[in-house]
This record gives sequence, C-alpha cells and structure tokens, in this order.
Amino acid sequence: MYAALCVRGLCKIYRSGSRGRAIATPALRDVALDVDRGEIVGLVGRPGAGKSTLLLCLSGLLRADEGTISWFGEQITSHHVPPGLAYVPQRAGYYSFLSVREALEYYATMHDLSSASRASQVESALREVSLHLHATKRVSSLPPNMVQRLGLAQALIGSPRAILVDETLCGEGVLFESDIIALLTILSRRGITIVLSAPNSVEVHRVATRIINLVEGRVVVTRPLFELPASPPRLVAEQR
Repeated sequence: MYAALCVRGLCKIYRSGSRGRAIATPALRDVALDVDRGEIVGLVGRPGAGKSTLLLCLSGLLRADEGTISWFGEQITSHHVPPGLAYVPQRAGYYSFLSVREALEYYATMHDLSSASRASQVESALREVSLHLHATKRVSSLPPNMVQRLGLAQALIGSPRAILVDETLCGEGVLFESDIIALLTILSRRGITIVLSAPNSVEVHRVATRIINLVEGRVVVTRPLFELPASPPRLVAEQR
C-alpha cells in the first residue's frame, strides 16, 4: 500500500536578473514529507515561506530543481503528472459575467467527462459547498466567502484523489463554518487527501489532523493535532 504523497529532497531556486548577475533565491530547501491517503494536512508558514511554491510543485505545475514527488506510487516527471490532482490557487480567477453554475460548467469542460457526467458533477459540487441556492448569481456579485466556496466546488469536479488548496479558504472564516468542516471530513473519509495552505494554524487546526510548518523553505516541525472522529460532524444536508 503506497502513501498518497511521498516527497524527498525537494529543492527549488528562483533566479532573477541578467545572466552573469543573476540573484538566486532558494524557495524550497531539501523538503521531505509523507502524507497518507485520506489525511487532511495543514501547510503553515509566513508569506514567502515557500507554501505556494511547494503546492505548485506537488500539483505538477512547477518543476523542482532537485528531488522527487510521488503521488499514489507514481512519480511526477516532466512528461507525466499522476491523474486526480486538483489545485486551487490563492486567488482563483473566473469570468465575472458568468453565473456560478456557468463558471463550474466551464471548468468541467477541461475534464474528460460526458455531458451528463459534467452536469451531474456540477450540481453535486454546488450542493456540497452550499452554493446551489446561488447558482444563478453572477460571479461578480458574490461576496468573498462565496468565491472561496466556488474555488472549493471547482476542486470537486473530476473526482479528485487529492486536493491542494493554496490559502483559498483563508481570511473570511470559511474554515470555521460547520458545513465546510463536515465536507472536508467527509472527503477525507472517502479517501481524498487534502492539503490546506494557511499563513498560521488558527484557521486549519479545527480540520487538519497534522500541521506541517514551513520556514524559509524548510519543514521545521510536523506535529499531529488529533485523530479524526469515528463519524464526521453533523452534515449540513441534515439541516436543509
């Protein structure tokens, strides 16, 4: 049985300036970590600690200079990214003139899904993040916390095996909402691995089972928070 994620010796250096006078800025320094299938991990660090760089590397969107990343026993290479990885950037962009449902439908076209499956997954994602009552509203009219929910809904399209969230849910109290905590717990119970990036542990401590702390591109401490309960928190669906 493979761990969901295995990272070894990961290094990334950004270079700026003209050739011969380039300035090298280390972003990741010999990062090593393991994440189990279905685990919810909080990736915590101050701005510039390397969180976004690490998530981009883990998603296959950015190549590291050294080291290896394996998801579900398959290594990320320049020619191969294991399927089932959903990455949500810190500031997800949407066409503001689209409705919430249209924005998700547009994103769903990027997956190899039938028309019926796309419609079904979009509707399911809307309900899971409690946006179905706002499905016809324009994205431009949504308050920040609803845009955050839209980002999470986007990650649910395409039956992901792992979800990487780069501070998308931070800053508006979404991670303190009982329905979001319940949803993330349910996803974990389904075997979906979740990595939540945050500037500090305050917002992720209620849902993460472990905190990974990044300081200047290094993992300095990993500590368990709690064991997931035998049954998830009360579902928001029970309140509808």
